[in-house]
Amino acid sequence: MSKFPTPDSLTSMVNSVTTTMMNVKFVLAPAAQHIAPFRRAVLPIPGVMPVAVVVTGDEASCQKLGARLFSVTLAAVDVSMMEDTLRELANITAGQVKRAMSMDAALGLPRIVVGAEPWGERGPAKQLIVLRADCDDIHLEVQVASDAS
Repeated sequence: MSKFPTPDSLTSMVNSVTTTMMNVKFVLAPAAQHIAPFRRAVLPIPGVMPVAVVVTGDEASCQKLGARLFSVTLAAVDVSMMEDTLRELANITAGQVKRAMSMDAALGLPRIVVGAEPWGERGPAKQLIVLRADCDDIHLEVQVASDAS
């Protein structure tokens, strides 16, 4: 069975891409801090040890990150660009997790969840890593969870 990544390895994997691509650095958070969600990108990774990647951002953070990713002004960022930005971050994280866990599973497309709409939680995950970015008024949360031990 594939081994769930350690908090330090996940932080390093995510930051290896996001610091270069988006100038955003994540740190390990003690638990989900429940950002008032504007949007969430949810990407399940099927397999022997199924994993879910959830990226949450408030509206202002999604707009600022979208401007960075698309190299446009804040005023030019629309909702679809904000959602694409969260999807990209979910894909980056899921790809890193899949590779680290040697998972032989195809990644689907991240699903966007609006506001406080449930994203499919089934109670407390047996394994959960929460990363948080709080820089330049960008507040994002990345959760990687599994119900498998």
